[in-house]
Amino acid sequence: MSKAPVSEITALSDQAIDWVIRLNSGKAAAEDFAEAKAWQSRSPSHRKAFAEAEQLWLEMGNAMLASAPPAAGLRKIPAGTRRGRSHGRQWAGLAAGLLLAASAIQFLGFGERWFSDYSTGVGEQKHVILADGSQVALNTDTAFSVAFDAAGRHIALHRGQAVFTVAKDPARPFEVATGTAVVKALGTVFEVWEDSRGTRVTVEEHAVGVKGLDDKDYPESSRVNAGQQARYSPEHGFEAPVAIDPKQMSAWRRGKLIFKNQPLAAVVAELDRYYPGRMVIVNGGLETLRVTGVFPVGDPAAALDMIADILPVNITRITPWLTLLRG
Repeated sequence: MSKAPVSEITALSDQAIDWVIRLNSGKAAAEDFAEAKAWQSRSPSHRKAFAEAEQLWLEMGNAMLASAPPAAGLRKIPAGTRRGRSHGRQWAGLAAGLLLAASAIQFLGFGERWFSDYSTGVGEQKHVILADGSQVALNTDTAFSVAFDAAGRHIALHRGQAVFTVAKDPARPFEVATGTAVVKALGTVFEVWEDSRGTRVTVEEHAVGVKGLDDKDYPESSRVNAGQQARYSPEHGFEAPVAIDPKQMSAWRRGKLIFKNQPLAAVVAELDRYYPGRMVIVNGGLETLRVTGVFPVGDPAAALDMIADILPVNITRITPWLTLLRG
Protein backbone atom coordinates (compact mmCIF):
# COMPACT_ATOMS: atom_id res chain seq x y z
CA MET A 1 0.00 0.00 0.00
CA SER A 2 1.45 3.36 -1.03
CA LYS A 3 2.35 5.91 1.60
CA ALA A 4 -0.33 8.59 2.11
CA PRO A 5 0.31 11.64 4.33
CA VAL A 6 -2.22 12.41 7.01
CA SER A 7 -3.41 15.44 5.04
CA GLU A 8 -4.71 13.08 2.33
CA ILE A 9 -6.92 11.08 4.68
CA THR A 10 -10.16 12.62 3.48
CA ALA A 11 -13.83 12.35 4.28
CA LEU A 12 -13.94 9.56 1.69
CA SER A 13 -11.66 7.44 3.86
CA ASP A 14 -13.79 8.14 6.91
CA GLN A 15 -16.94 7.09 5.03
CA ALA A 16 -15.27 3.88 3.89
CA ILE A 17 -14.27 3.05 7.48
CA ASP A 18 -17.87 3.67 8.57
CA TRP A 19 -19.09 1.23 5.93
CA VAL A 20 -16.63 -1.48 6.96
CA ILE A 21 -17.56 -1.13 10.63
CA ARG A 22 -21.26 -1.35 9.75
CA LEU A 23 -20.85 -4.41 7.52
CA ASN A 24 -18.79 -6.21 10.18
CA SER A 25 -21.08 -5.31 13.06
CA GLY A 26 -23.02 -8.57 12.88
CA LYS A 27 -26.21 -6.53 12.44
CA ALA A 28 -25.88 -5.57 8.77
CA ALA A 29 -28.86 -6.48 6.59
CA ALA A 30 -28.88 -7.34 2.91
CA GLU A 31 -29.80 -3.74 2.16
CA ASP A 32 -26.63 -2.55 3.89
CA PHE A 33 -24.43 -4.76 1.71
CA ALA A 34 -26.28 -3.55 -1.40
CA GLU A 35 -25.83 0.10 -0.38
CA ALA A 36 -22.14 -0.45 0.37
CA LYS A 37 -21.68 -1.99 -3.08
CA ALA A 38 -23.43 0.96 -4.67
CA TRP A 39 -21.24 3.36 -2.70
CA GLN A 40 -18.08 1.64 -3.96
CA SER A 41 -19.31 1.81 -7.57
CA ARG A 42 -19.45 5.61 -7.54
CA SER A 43 -15.81 5.98 -8.59
CA PRO A 44 -12.38 4.29 -8.53
CA SER A 45 -11.56 6.49 -5.52
CA HIS A 46 -14.53 5.05 -3.64
CA ARG A 47 -13.42 1.49 -4.42
CA LYS A 48 -9.85 2.24 -3.39
CA ALA A 49 -10.95 3.85 -0.10
CA PHE A 50 -13.17 0.87 0.70
CA ALA A 51 -10.39 -1.65 -0.06
CA GLU A 52 -7.97 0.26 2.18
CA ALA A 53 -10.56 0.42 4.97
CA GLU A 54 -11.10 -3.36 4.75
CA GLN A 55 -7.35 -3.97 4.90
CA LEU A 56 -7.05 -1.61 7.86
CA TRP A 57 -9.82 -3.52 9.67
CA LEU A 58 -8.01 -6.80 9.11
CA GLU A 59 -4.62 -5.41 10.19
CA MET A 60 -6.09 -3.91 13.34
CA GLY A 61 -7.72 -7.19 14.30
CA ASN A 62 -4.62 -9.28 13.62
CA ALA A 63 -2.43 -6.86 15.56
CA MET A 64 -4.67 -7.08 18.61
CA LEU A 65 -4.96 -10.86 18.36
CA ALA A 66 -1.21 -11.24 18.07
CA SER A 67 -0.65 -9.24 21.26
CA ALA A 68 -3.45 -10.81 23.28
CA PRO A 69 -3.61 -14.27 24.92
CA PRO A 70 -5.71 -16.83 23.03
CA ALA A 71 -9.39 -16.69 23.83
CA ALA A 72 -11.96 -19.38 23.30
CA GLY A 73 -13.79 -19.01 20.03
CA LEU A 74 -11.53 -16.22 18.74
CA ARG A 75 -9.04 -16.84 15.95
CA LYS A 76 -7.22 -14.97 13.24
CA ILE A 77 -8.97 -14.73 9.91
CA PRO A 78 -6.53 -15.12 6.99
CA ALA A 79 -6.33 -12.27 4.50
CA GLY A 80 -8.72 -12.78 1.63
CA THR A 81 -11.19 -14.90 3.61
CA ARG A 82 -14.81 -13.82 3.22
CA ARG A 83 -16.35 -12.79 6.52
CA GLY A 84 -19.95 -13.78 7.15
CA ARG A 85 -22.12 -12.64 10.00
CA SER A 86 -20.55 -14.95 12.60
CA HIS A 87 -17.09 -13.63 11.74
CA GLY A 88 -18.54 -10.15 11.70
CA ARG A 89 -19.63 -10.57 15.29
CA GLN A 90 -16.10 -11.62 16.27
CA TRP A 91 -14.55 -8.61 14.56
CA ALA A 92 -17.23 -6.29 15.91
CA GLY A 93 -16.55 -7.53 19.43
CA LEU A 94 -12.80 -7.14 18.94
CA ALA A 95 -13.10 -3.62 17.56
CA ALA A 96 -15.60 -2.63 20.22
CA GLY A 97 -13.24 -3.88 22.92
CA LEU A 98 -10.34 -1.98 21.40
CA LEU A 99 -12.32 1.25 21.10
CA LEU A 100 -13.66 0.86 24.63
CA ALA A 101 -10.16 0.29 25.99
CA ALA A 102 -8.86 3.31 24.10
CA SER A 103 -11.60 5.62 25.36
CA ALA A 104 -11.20 4.31 28.91
CA ILE A 105 -7.45 5.03 29.06
CA GLN A 106 -8.10 8.54 30.33
CA PHE A 107 -9.86 7.10 33.39
CA LEU A 108 -7.06 4.73 34.43
CA GLY A 109 -5.49 5.85 37.69
CA PHE A 110 -8.51 8.00 38.52
CA GLY A 111 -8.65 6.58 42.04
CA GLU A 112 -4.98 7.28 42.63
CA ARG A 113 -5.38 10.87 41.50
CA TRP A 114 -8.51 11.28 43.61
CA PHE A 115 -6.75 10.23 46.83
CA SER A 116 -3.46 12.02 46.09
CA ASP A 117 -2.33 15.43 47.27
CA TYR A 118 -1.11 16.42 43.80
CA SER A 119 -1.80 14.94 40.37
CA THR A 120 -1.89 15.56 36.64
CA GLY A 121 -4.12 14.13 33.94
CA VAL A 122 -2.94 12.60 30.69
CA GLY A 123 -1.07 15.25 28.68
CA GLU A 124 -1.00 17.66 31.63
CA GLN A 125 2.07 19.01 33.44
CA LYS A 126 2.21 20.91 36.68
CA HIS A 127 4.70 22.66 38.99
CA VAL A 128 4.05 22.74 42.74
CA ILE A 129 5.86 24.08 45.81
CA LEU A 130 5.67 21.96 48.96
CA ALA A 131 5.38 23.23 52.54
CA ASP A 132 9.16 22.97 53.14
CA GLY A 133 9.96 24.97 49.99
CA SER A 134 10.85 21.94 47.87
CA GLN A 135 9.59 22.09 44.30
CA VAL A 136 8.09 19.31 42.20
CA ALA A 137 7.53 19.20 38.45
CA LEU A 138 4.87 16.61 37.58
CA ASN A 139 4.80 15.09 34.11
CA THR A 140 1.78 13.55 32.40
CA ASP A 141 -0.49 11.15 34.32
CA THR A 142 1.32 11.51 37.66
CA ALA A 143 0.07 11.39 41.26
CA PHE A 144 1.79 11.64 44.64
CA SER A 145 1.04 12.20 48.31
CA VAL A 146 3.02 14.10 50.94
CA ALA A 147 3.69 13.21 54.58
CA PHE A 148 5.97 15.66 56.40
CA ASP A 149 6.76 15.46 60.12
CA ALA A 150 9.55 16.39 62.50
CA ALA A 151 11.54 13.25 61.66
CA GLY A 152 11.45 13.37 57.87
CA ARG A 153 9.85 14.32 54.59
CA HIS A 154 8.15 11.47 52.79
CA ILE A 155 6.68 11.41 49.29
CA ALA A 156 4.59 8.50 47.98
CA LEU A 157 4.74 8.52 44.17
CA HIS A 158 1.66 6.52 43.24
CA ARG A 159 2.20 6.72 39.50
CA GLY A 160 4.01 8.66 36.81
CA GLN A 161 7.10 10.83 36.63
CA ALA A 162 8.25 13.80 38.70
CA VAL A 163 11.35 15.93 39.22
CA PHE A 164 12.14 16.97 42.79
CA THR A 165 14.17 20.06 43.65
CA VAL A 166 14.73 19.54 47.36
CA ALA A 167 15.01 22.34 49.91
CA LYS A 168 17.89 21.86 52.35
CA ASP A 169 16.90 20.53 55.77
CA PRO A 170 19.61 18.22 57.23
CA ALA A 171 17.41 17.31 60.20
CA ARG A 172 14.65 15.89 57.99
CA PRO A 173 15.65 13.48 55.22
CA PHE A 174 13.71 13.71 51.94
CA GLU A 175 12.56 10.33 50.56
CA VAL A 176 10.41 9.33 47.59
CA ALA A 177 8.78 5.89 47.71
CA THR A 178 7.28 4.15 44.69
CA GLY A 179 5.63 0.74 44.48
CA THR A 180 9.05 -0.90 44.10
CA ALA A 181 11.78 1.29 45.65
CA VAL A 182 12.69 4.20 47.91
CA VAL A 183 14.89 7.08 46.76
CA LYS A 184 16.67 9.31 49.27
CA ALA A 185 17.90 12.78 48.33
CA LEU A 186 21.60 13.36 48.96
CA GLY A 187 21.46 16.68 47.13
CA THR A 188 18.93 18.75 45.29
CA VAL A 189 17.55 17.79 41.87
CA PHE A 190 16.51 14.32 40.75
CA GLU A 191 13.75 12.60 38.79
CA VAL A 192 11.77 9.50 39.74
CA TRP A 193 9.63 7.60 37.25
CA GLU A 194 7.75 4.41 38.02
CA ASP A 195 6.78 2.42 34.94
CA SER A 196 5.99 -1.21 34.15
CA ARG A 197 9.66 -2.21 34.56
CA GLY A 198 10.19 -0.75 38.01
CA THR A 199 11.58 2.56 39.25
CA ARG A 200 13.86 4.70 37.10
CA VAL A 201 15.97 7.35 38.85
CA THR A 202 17.79 10.16 37.06
CA VAL A 203 19.99 12.67 38.89
CA GLU A 204 20.55 16.20 37.64
CA GLU A 205 22.43 17.63 40.62
CA HIS A 206 24.38 15.98 43.45
CA ALA A 207 23.28 12.39 44.22
CA VAL A 208 20.62 10.02 45.60
CA GLY A 209 20.54 6.67 47.35
CA VAL A 210 18.25 3.86 46.21
CA LYS A 211 16.98 0.81 48.10
CA GLY A 212 14.23 -1.78 47.90
CA LEU A 213 11.04 -1.33 49.90
CA ASP A 214 12.06 -3.99 52.43
CA ASP A 215 15.71 -2.91 52.76
CA LYS A 216 16.76 -1.20 55.99
CA ASP A 217 19.69 0.83 54.68
CA TYR A 218 20.87 2.52 51.50
CA PRO A 219 23.99 0.64 50.32
CA GLU A 220 26.83 2.76 48.97
CA SER A 221 26.77 0.65 45.81
CA SER A 222 23.30 1.96 44.98
CA ARG A 223 24.32 5.60 44.88
CA VAL A 224 23.37 7.50 41.71
CA ASN A 225 25.37 10.64 40.94
CA ALA A 226 24.68 13.72 38.83
CA GLY A 227 24.42 12.94 35.12
CA GLN A 228 23.53 9.30 35.79
CA GLN A 229 20.41 7.19 35.47
CA ALA A 230 19.65 3.87 37.16
CA ARG A 231 16.77 1.47 37.53
CA TYR A 232 15.50 -0.67 40.40
CA SER A 233 13.09 -3.57 40.00
CA PRO A 234 12.10 -6.42 42.33
CA GLU A 235 13.21 -8.92 39.68
CA HIS A 236 16.69 -7.51 39.02
CA GLY A 237 17.36 -5.33 42.04
CA PHE A 238 19.56 -2.28 41.51
CA GLU A 239 20.98 -2.01 38.01
CA ALA A 240 24.27 -0.19 37.52
CA PRO A 241 23.94 3.52 36.68
CA VAL A 242 24.59 4.74 33.15
CA ALA A 243 25.56 8.20 31.91
CA ILE A 244 22.78 10.28 30.36
CA ASP A 245 22.63 13.53 28.42
CA PRO A 246 21.36 16.20 30.85
CA LYS A 247 19.60 18.08 28.02
CA GLN A 248 17.69 14.98 27.02
CA MET A 249 16.85 14.24 30.64
CA SER A 250 15.13 17.58 31.23
CA ALA A 251 13.62 17.99 27.76
CA TRP A 252 10.02 17.28 28.79
CA ARG A 253 10.11 20.19 31.22
CA ARG A 254 10.98 22.44 28.28
CA GLY A 255 8.05 21.10 26.27
CA LYS A 256 10.09 18.75 24.10
CA LEU A 257 10.77 15.06 23.62
CA ILE A 258 14.21 14.18 22.24
CA PHE A 259 14.91 10.84 20.56
CA LYS A 260 18.29 9.74 19.26
CA ASN A 261 18.19 6.68 16.99
CA GLN A 262 15.36 5.11 19.00
CA PRO A 263 13.08 2.33 17.65
CA LEU A 264 9.66 3.54 16.55
CA ALA A 265 8.01 1.24 19.12
CA ALA A 266 9.78 3.09 21.96
CA VAL A 267 8.96 6.49 20.48
CA VAL A 268 5.26 5.65 20.09
CA ALA A 269 5.14 4.27 23.63
CA GLU A 270 6.53 7.57 24.92
CA LEU A 271 4.16 9.71 22.83
CA ASP A 272 1.26 7.54 23.97
CA ARG A 273 1.83 8.72 27.55
CA TYR A 274 0.73 12.21 26.51
CA TYR A 275 -2.22 11.02 24.39
CA PRO A 276 -5.67 10.69 26.03
CA GLY A 277 -6.47 7.56 24.01
CA ARG A 278 -4.35 4.83 22.51
CA MET A 279 -1.71 4.69 19.76
CA VAL A 280 -1.31 1.24 18.18
CA ILE A 281 1.28 -0.02 15.68
CA VAL A 282 -0.64 -2.56 13.59
CA ASN A 283 2.31 -3.62 11.43
CA GLY A 284 5.06 -5.27 13.45
CA GLY A 285 7.62 -4.50 10.78
CA LEU A 286 7.44 -0.82 11.68
CA GLU A 287 8.47 -1.23 15.29
CA THR A 288 12.21 -1.39 14.59
CA LEU A 289 12.37 1.68 12.33
CA ARG A 290 14.79 4.18 13.85
CA VAL A 291 13.73 7.69 14.87
CA THR A 292 15.86 10.74 15.60
CA GLY A 293 14.25 14.07 16.25
CA VAL A 294 12.79 16.65 18.61
CA PHE A 295 9.02 16.60 19.05
CA PRO A 296 6.49 18.73 20.99
CA VAL A 297 5.25 17.31 24.29
CA GLY A 298 1.89 19.07 24.12
CA ASP A 299 0.87 17.78 20.69
CA PRO A 300 1.52 14.04 20.23
CA ALA A 301 -0.70 14.01 17.13
CA ALA A 302 1.57 16.59 15.47
CA ALA A 303 4.59 14.52 16.49
CA LEU A 304 3.12 11.50 14.68
CA ASP A 305 2.56 13.64 11.60
CA MET A 306 6.22 14.66 11.70
CA ILE A 307 7.25 11.01 11.94
CA ALA A 308 5.03 10.15 8.97
CA ASP A 309 6.88 12.78 6.94
CA ILE A 310 10.23 11.02 7.40
CA LEU A 311 9.29 7.33 7.70
CA PRO A 312 7.13 4.98 5.58
CA VAL A 313 4.31 5.15 8.10
CA ASN A 314 0.63 5.83 7.53
CA ILE A 315 -1.33 7.47 10.36
CA THR A 316 -5.06 6.74 10.62
CA ARG A 317 -7.20 8.34 13.31
CA ILE A 318 -10.22 6.12 13.94
CA THR A 319 -11.63 8.27 16.75
CA PRO A 320 -10.17 11.06 18.91
CA TRP A 321 -9.07 8.23 21.26
CA LEU A 322 -7.61 5.72 18.82
CA THR A 323 -4.77 6.24 16.33
CA LEU A 324 -3.28 3.47 14.19
CA LEU A 325 0.19 3.35 12.61
CA ARG A 326 0.64 1.04 9.63
CA GLY A 327 2.90 0.56 6.63
